[in-house]
Amino acid sequence: MQDRLEMFITLVRERHFGRAAEVLGVTQPTLSFGIRALEEQLGAPLVRRGSRYQGLTPEGERIYERALRIVAETRALKEDVHGASGEVSGQIRLGAVPTALTLAAELVSAAQKAHPKLRFRILSQTAGEIADGLGRLDLEAGLSYARPGDSELFDHVPLVEERSSLLVHQSHPMAKRRSVDWGEAASLQPCLLTPGMTNRAIVETRFAAVGVTISPAVDSNSILALTALVKLGDHAIILPERLARSLASGAPLTVVMIEDEAGDVGEPGRVGLLLPRRSAPPPSLVAFKEVALRLAKG
Repeated sequence: MQDRLEMFITLVRERHFGRAAEVLGVTQPTLSFGIRALEEQLGAPLVRRGSRYQGLTPEGERIYERALRIVAETRALKEDVHGASGEVSGQIRLGAVPTALTLAAELVSAAQKAHPKLRFRILSQTAGEIADGLGRLDLEAGLSYARPGDSELFDHVPLVEERSSLLVHQSHPMAKRRSVDWGEAASLQPCLLTPGMTNRAIVETRFAAVGVTISPAVDSNSILALTALVKLGDHAIILPERLARSLASGAPLTVVMIEDEAGDVGEPGRVGLLLPRRSAPPPSLVAFKEVALRLAKG
């Protein structure tokens, strides 16, 4: 049943039989047969079918939640068996807010150096999607800005405090400045991430504190698209310093810090590792947390 439950879970995530089959590395008929076999075994239809996937039946919705937990616990049991020999393995699905993807790369690299058999899937998601994914066990871990109540719901490891900065082309008028204040930053009509993303909310709060309502020249949910605009010379983006410096490395770009009126660098956004609260977490997550703690101390 384990294999059929994993087929079912993958289908729900992908919402498409062809994509789910590709992810699983099986043919579409094999996937369809596995789902029908699971339905027969459980005695209830799980998937609404038509010419394509049309969602879950009420029975499917209920079974999906339990299937996630069954599969997660089964994977944890397998990890415990391997962990008894001192070998840490398994796959960790890591959701990361877009501005923390550089940190995600650092964390994953450190984890795999310490435990070469760990495998990762890094997913760019909003803070809300990460919290939901952890709650549903769609994710094993998340990198997100600290939010009220996170410490009550999740095991939380604070990692870094990100300061806001401008990323500009080397030819930009602001490129020779070491820092600017929030009023100057607003006058540039900088590019921002889209509303609903935590970093956008942090930036808007900083502007509001100096009496400015920002009207970005461009906003996007893609940092890649915004960086491409900056490379053409005329635009500026507001991003966390760590990410901005990573994007500027090897490119004709410059990072300019944003300071508040008192001359201090603006309010930081605190990014941390979120893990589901478990009485006995699998060895892979114990090891991953240990790597995160070492990174935080460093």
